[in-house]
Amino acid sequence: MIVAALGGCKLEKNDIVADGDGKDVVSSQPGGDMNSLVADIWDKQVIPHLQDTSTDMKSLAIAIAEDLDAAGNANGYRAASEGSPWNFATRITGTIVSAKTDTRAATAEIDLDGDGEADVTLQLGPVIRGTALRDVLPFIDFTSFTDQIEFAQLSRALNTRAYEAALKDLPRDALVGQKIDAMGAFTVRGSAPPFLVTPVALKVGE
Repeated sequence: MIVAALGGCKLEKNDIVADGDGKDVVSSQPGGDMNSLVADIWDKQVIPHLQDTSTDMKSLAIAIAEDLDAAGNANGYRAASEGSPWNFATRITGTIVSAKTDTRAATAEIDLDGDGEADVTLQLGPVIRGTALRDVLPFIDFTSFTDQIEFAQLSRALNTRAYEAALKDLPRDALVGQKIDAMGAFTVRGSAPPFLVTPVALKVGE
């Protein structure tokens, strides 16, 4: 079942810096509607950026294990502020080895290399945790928003849009054993899998 279309994937250096480096930096007016802002940028900026910068997860996991900063400099993005974690756009091809769907924060464990062990935890929602979708985008900068509350609202709006675009119509039964292709983003705080990925596009089955 195709839930959302997947685009192309590249393995390349992401040279965009925190100020946008020529990209249109997203900003809002005080008290702005974050859902409307996300609706405006989703197809024009968010999805094209993830398609252009996503890296194969198997290759990326190896690179992260070898040297996180080298992997980040080559294929990731982080804000200029000191101590910010690396964020990555990724493409995933694998098999679902387990799924927890009896919770609103549903997840599926994905085996990428056929050893039966989970390498990636894919968020299925409707509750989507984390800020990876916001933080992987170089055209979104905290200084362009009113305050931390508004910046957090933006992250929630991005997560909600991802759920509605890629996950809302996903059947939750008989997921184990299914093949899966996905595109999404994750944040690295450490180097050990499984990495928690928020998908923006997903295909389940042959």
